[in-house]
Amino acid sequence: MSPSLSPHSLTASLLTLLLGLGIGLPTVQAASRPAKVSIGDVVVHLETTSGREAELSRLLRVALSEELALLAATGSTGKRALVVSATLTKLSTERCAARARASASISLVLRRADDQVLFAELRGRASVEETSDSVVTVQQEALRGAVRGAVARLPEAVERAR
Repeated sequence: MSPSLSPHSLTASLLTLLLGLGIGLPTVQAASRPAKVSIGDVVVHLETTSGREAELSRLLRVALSEELALLAATGSTGKRALVVSATLTKLSTERCAARARASASISLVLRRADDQVLFAELRGRASVEETSDSVVTVQQEALRGAVRGAVARLPEAVERAR
């Protein structure tokens, strides 16, 4: 003769099974996940771009995506979903003998994804100088440095907006 289960013990057993499988009620881990950060508009706003707008926009988007992924891995993006838009505002290059120098400035605008409220503008600047045959490589490194500098301020901006 098999033992019969009461409705209460059946419900408890089912709940235990579902939670054990990670299904069902939200867990503390799910509640503590970092917010989703999406990339919005990426704009190149320079006085002269020499026909490289699309390439610079792509480089800016890639650098921003990489930095935001690193930041999300630390869990310091807050609890609300965010949209980050970026503008490249300055990119200059100098060449002197065998050395190349580039400077970049960017602006990031942060808004909440649910209600589109803008809550912060962050700026990043970087200069790179190195021995290089490629001015483009030095520009890319300056752009990455500017993005890194602006994104580094994102957790503080999110915290202040709470």
